Amino acid sequence: MSGTLKHILVSERQRGNPLLEHIRNVPWRYATTPQTPDYILGDRNCALFISVRYHLLKPQYLGRRLAELKAEGSRWSLRVLLCLVDADDATRALHELNVLAVRQDCVLFLAHGAREAARYLECFKAYEKNSAACIRERVDPSHAGVVSDALTTVKPVNKTDVATLSSRFATFGDVLKASLEDLRACPGLGDRKCARLHDAFNLPLSAAAQAARDASPPPPVPDA
Repeated sequence: MSGTLKHILVSERQRGNPLLEHIRNVPWRYATTPQTPDYILGDRNCALFISVRYHLLKPQYLGRRLAELKAEGSRWSLRVLLCLVDADDATRALHELNVLAVRQDCVLFLAHGAREAARYLECFKAYEKNSAACIRERVDPSHAGVVSDALTTVKPVNKTDVATLSSRFATFGDVLKASLEDLRACPGLGDRKCARLHDAFNLPLSAAAQAARDASPPPPVPDA
């Protein structure tokens, strides 16, 4: 298959699927030759479609289809299992579908209507050439940006609080070594944020570390 596939190629077995009526933002057409996937989304991306009701009616169907797809080996770098959740009590069925997807190296996506299912297919097609960078969080690479990202992982500390800490302490190390009283001296932080910061910097990372700390002898008392 050439690297200029502009359409979603739809298998004839999907003819009559209501989601096709909602694919409007990318072109699609029925495949002229038999294909294993229900949808070919790009040179190496494809999808199978299943509904919860159909799986409950024919529980052996999907396992066979996924095995056929996996048998094509490295032909596909992304194999999507697109599931339409069209039953009220779908917990057990979704567990089964998730297990099947994991075993057959597929990524499971759930849609709660034909329109949503179509949007998934449109997005896979529209972004097939994009790298993960387009959805990756933008991080300020400067030292101040890295410090801000580190401190704001302690909820509910925000960037305003980081600015306050930066004006109070000379280095990030000073913040780590600050006592609870030192943190409380920062205007606007409040007792809750100060306690969360102090705990984050001082509490052991695991129960084993806590046990080791408790078992260690106290430091010697210096002579008077």
